[in-house]
Amino acid sequence: MMKKNSLLSMFLVLIICLILAACSDDKPNEEAEQTGAEQTETDSNNTDTSNENIQQESEDGTATEEKDEETSNDEYVEHQLGLKIGETGIVVSSPDKLKYEVTLNEVSYRDELENVSLYGDTFVLVDVTVKNVDDRAFDATDIFEPGLGGLDSNEYVPPIGSQYLQDASEIQLIEGELDPGDSINGTYVFDIEKTDNYNFVFGHAADQITTRAEWEFSEGEVK
Repeated sequence: MMKKNSLLSMFLVLIICLILAACSDDKPNEEAEQTGAEQTETDSNNTDTSNENIQQESEDGTATEEKDEETSNDEYVEHQLGLKIGETGIVVSSPDKLKYEVTLNEVSYRDELENVSLYGDTFVLVDVTVKNVDDRAFDATDIFEPGLGGLDSNEYVPPIGSQYLQDASEIQLIEGELDPGDSINGTYVFDIEKTDNYNFVFGHAADQITTRAEWEFSEGEVK
């Protein structure tokens, strides 16, 4: 009887040991699974945060570029004064703020023009190149109307209207759509009294214009 009880006790001890061993093996697995889940969640959060940072940086960069572009477009340009034949000036019209470059290529006299009446001493033909340096397209006829006068006289004559020059075959009118970066060559015609020195202007001190350009040249420079 004692021997039987001893065997039973040993059997129970063995079962208890096996159960304890099994519980011990499961606990590390559970801890590992929990640790792995926590690590996955952490990695996911880090990835989300990284993506948010990248998106924010991209948005910030776009906003900065747009701000720089806006600043560039709105940047004030000083008046271009004292220019000479062959030089280029920047003009910014008001109030629409159209920006364009004007190069004075050549100035010449004409005693007569085909189908155009002369009332002053002479016709003065001012050959220019106009380049659109704005970020918008515009019609060349929308640019500021220039003037020509005696240097320091503050009296300027406007050019002859294009409607009167349609039949003057030697005159290239300044008209047509100009996309950003496009240029056009053309001629302004003035009917004036001769003088020793001239001032060709896109806007003068009394005009409502954001940035004006002025060229000075003498009668000896006129062809």
